Amino acid sequence: MPSIPRKTYSEKFFFCVLVLLLAGAARGPTVGDLPMAKPERRQVLAISEPIARTPDTQPEGNTMLTGYPNASNTGVPAGTALTEYTGPMTITKAGTVIEGKIINGSLRVTAPDVVIKNCVVKYDGWWGIDADGAKNVTIQNCDIIGPGKSGDSNAGILASGNIIGNDISNSENGIVLLGGSSTVKGNYIHDLLDSAEDPHYDGISVQGGQNGVLIENNTVVGRDTSDIFIKNDFGPISNVIVNNNLLIGEPGYALYVDARASGGPITGVSITNNHVEKGFYGYYSIDKSSPVLSGNVEYANGQGPLPGGGTVTPN
Repeated sequence: MPSIPRKTYSEKFFFCVLVLLLAGAARGPTVGDLPMAKPERRQVLAISEPIARTPDTQPEGNTMLTGYPNASNTGVPAGTALTEYTGPMTITKAGTVIEGKIINGSLRVTAPDVVIKNCVVKYDGWWGIDADGAKNVTIQNCDIIGPGKSGDSNAGILASGNIIGNDISNSENGIVLLGGSSTVKGNYIHDLLDSAEDPHYDGISVQGGQNGVLIENNTVVGRDTSDIFIKNDFGPISNVIVNNNLLIGEPGYALYVDARASGGPITGVSITNNHVEKGFYGYYSIDKSSPVLSGNVEYANGQGPLPGGGTVTPN
């Protein structure tokens, strides 16, 4: 799969377009792709009309939901003894296990079956853990902390495999999935920050070449763009289950399923049993795809529930 490029997002631009629409400007419901803000970034996002549907449920929000990831039940478990990592920053040996370490810098993984568990990763580069090209990687119960406003990052994790129980913060994106199958479960993604002029914030990004992805029981506190972003930039996408996640914060839409790019169709996507707070523009943006939506509990903007911790279990 090609390297993931950067994307841009201009909220001021979208706001101006929204004002023109309300003023009666003769425009359709979709805003096309924006020009690049700088060479390594490109825009892949467009605003579409919210899908017309009645919420399955729309209760009062700002309650505390137990069983969803927060700072108390993700990342390195309390009481874990940590020591400084002194090994190589590029992992080339298959089956390597890194556990109980404080890793200062970006970790590159090129070998299969690598396990990174109970670690703190503090980085100021493009990725926290970059497993581009590595198969069946497991990243579990790690605190992954990006540079935030002091640096220009892309994501805490770039990988495919098992991404479970991590606390990810201070990067432009939380998790960017590579091709193939993946399980993304029990992660807490929050406080997304970047120093770029127009960052394109996504909690979990699926951008082509995936077949068999489970995104379940995660808490994503999004901003500006999305909690979960599914788009066919780099290939077709099939069999993606988005189940029982807590999708809150201040994104444009909570969830995108956008098949307008040239990578191939997006099929077999189900969005079920999630708690979804309305974004600035709506709950979902869906283009040229027909995901199944069922059993989702939807909240007004600003009324989303808070993750209450406790045991994270499937719905």
